[in-house]
Amino acid sequence: MLDFNKRRYIKVGAVLGSTIFLFIADRILKYWELNFLYNQRVEIIKGWVSLDLFKNKDIAFSLPVSQFIAVPAIVLIICLLIYYFIKSAQQGFGPREAVLLLIIFGAAGNLFDRLRYGYVIDYINFSFWPVFNLADAMIGGGTAAMIVLLLKKNK
Repeated sequence: MLDFNKRRYIKVGAVLGSTIFLFIADRILKYWELNFLYNQRVEIIKGWVSLDLFKNKDIAFSLPVSQFIAVPAIVLIICLLIYYFIKSAQQGFGPREAVLLLIIFGAAGNLFDRLRYGYVIDYINFSFWPVFNLADAMIGGGTAAMIVLLLKKNK
C-alpha cells in the first residue's frame, strides 16, 4: 500500500501531467491550423463540427476589447490565479487546485497567442457556437467546475 505522501504526489503528478498534455495539444492544434490548414475547413461531423482557422482579436465570446486593455488584464488575472493556487495548494491538493491549474494553463495558452500573433488562434467550430480552441475549453470547463465546487461548498 502506498503511503499518504506517495499517493499525494501521484495525484498531483497526474493532474499536472494531464493539464500540461492539454496545453501542448492546444499548441500543436494551433500550429497545425496556422501552418497546414490555413484557409481550409476540415469537417469532423458534417454540418455540425469542423476545424476552421479564426484569428480572434477579441476576448471571450468574441467581445471586442482593445489589446492595450486585454493583455495587461489577462496577465493580472493569471498572476492572481497563480497566487491563489499557491496559497490554496499549501493547504492541500484537491479538486479546487486541479481546476485552478486547468484555468491557468488555458489562459496562458491564449495569452501566448496574443503576445506572439496579436490575436488568439481559434479552430473548433460548432455550427451553433462561436469558434473556440482547446485553451478556451480548459478555461470554460475549469470555470464551470469551480462554480460547482463553490456551490457544493456553500451548501
